[in-house]
Amino acid sequence: MKYSMSVARLSGINLNISAPALLWLCSIYIVLTDNQYFWHALLKLVDISTLSGILFSLSIFAILTSVFSFIFHAFSTKVLLKPVLILMLILAAGVGYFQTNYGVIIDKSMIQNVVETDYKEASELISFSLLFHLALYGLLPALVVGLVKVRYQSFIKESLIRVLSLLGAAFLAGFLIWANYKNFVLIGREHRELRLFVNPTAPLYEAYKFTKNKYFKSVEGPIQAIGLDAHQSPQYLQARKIDGKKTIVVLVVGETARAKDFSLNGYVRETNPELSKDDVVSFNNTYSCGTSTAESVPCIFSHFDRVDYSSSDAGHYENLLDVLSHSGVDVLWRDNNSGCKGVCDRVAYEDVSNLPVPTLCNTSECFDEVLLHQLQEKIQKSSTDILLVLHQKGSHGPAYFKRYPEAFRRFTPECTDSAPQNCQKETLLNAYDNSILYTDHFLHQTIAFLKSMSGQYNAVMLYASDHGESLGENGLYLHGLPYALSPDEQRHIPMIAWVSNGYATSFGLDPQCLKKQVSQAYSHDNIFHSMLGLFGVETSQYKKDHDIFRQCIVSMKSK
Repeated sequence: MKYSMSVARLSGINLNISAPALLWLCSIYIVLTDNQYFWHALLKLVDISTLSGILFSLSIFAILTSVFSFIFHAFSTKVLLKPVLILMLILAAGVGYFQTNYGVIIDKSMIQNVVETDYKEASELISFSLLFHLALYGLLPALVVGLVKVRYQSFIKESLIRVLSLLGAAFLAGFLIWANYKNFVLIGREHRELRLFVNPTAPLYEAYKFTKNKYFKSVEGPIQAIGLDAHQSPQYLQARKIDGKKTIVVLVVGETARAKDFSLNGYVRETNPELSKDDVVSFNNTYSCGTSTAESVPCIFSHFDRVDYSSSDAGHYENLLDVLSHSGVDVLWRDNNSGCKGVCDRVAYEDVSNLPVPTLCNTSECFDEVLLHQLQEKIQKSSTDILLVLHQKGSHGPAYFKRYPEAFRRFTPECTDSAPQNCQKETLLNAYDNSILYTDHFLHQTIAFLKSMSGQYNAVMLYASDHGESLGENGLYLHGLPYALSPDEQRHIPMIAWVSNGYATSFGLDPQCLKKQVSQAYSHDNIFHSMLGLFGVETSQYKKDHDIFRQCIVSMKSK
């Protein structure tokens, strides 16, 4: 304590303050400095040119301050007071930075992304502007809290003061809510998302929900099997027997690609020069199940549609990969991203993100073409049909410039800053579009690989991104907003199909019919059933009206 007091004196800080006063001051500070995103959203809804609007806004300020103070009082013992306040100041500063600069909302899904991401992805979010913001708005006030001397009274007097302060916070918040009840009801019912913007209470509550759901489930039952009745239809097996070839379907799970940046969908830049020559079908009206990898990837493979999907429920069931396995189809998942989010737990899995392939990998990561490295050897080990899932690194941000080799730096100058808000919009778009250009090349190479195996396999490739991305539109960056609040850029995704001539002939799939469906409304919901359909799988889980290819099946080969 003597040392702290000496440091405080040397720093010019010689404050003597009561614990409740410190709690209230920290609450006021956090409400004013770390909740800019909340205030920006609220003041769009409140007319502060009127006296009632001003009074309502001031009431919100007082309510938030009172609520924070009430919560902080629970940790106001001598041992916890300063550590908790210091932690809250730094946490609120960090959350405030990502909210204000990226338009990111820290909900349960976003916390899951943070927990499940790897070091390389997380490190790309660290920038000078983040460190400066943390130092100015988090570490500096935390230092002040650490240096001030907290004045404590006798136990009885101190307890009385804290009880009165606690009751005062509760009464003030309750009274102001009652006095402004009409405004709260009007805004609260129509704009429930505002509660997610309050920093740091909303992120802490979402973290609590995520932790409780993931690590402290009261009863962890066995995974419920689905599709145990799955089998390949006699018609499909007969057509395959006549042709004498096995079927391989490659499902490319993209990362952070948005439909509007694909020239196949009408984008003015030529971002798909190679795919445009591959006779592919680009479904230009496709939407994702979620706005983050942690939400979308499990949803893609779940038998639940998006409206019925929840990560907690889906985690108790088998998925598409299991159903295909039940039907006798081999499954292999190859990953150049941050894992399969539990989807591939019961099938063959390979992490290729750190393979020692100098031509495709550098010291920090591998480019997506590594997913094709020595792939033929893996496929030929299978004695039956095979589904191959390739999980891309794709256009993962914010360091888009790291996602492609030098040869694909076509659109220049490019943003080379990991803080996209610091870049001019044109340079940020250049870097992002270069990553799409490389995805175009990777998909072209995948198709070329499948063509090279046409003597043994009939093949189909289906590509769909997990979600989209915001690149500064309306002040938003990256992705992960709650689905109901997310812009089109984060939900509208590319989905592209390529079908080999052999598959089309053997199983009666009319390519021209498929091309007529390019503007049909599709989503991730269609992938589960389309994959089953491509392998001729019959099961109670299959919905033929969800199968993209079903309506274009004319007839299969027969004797």
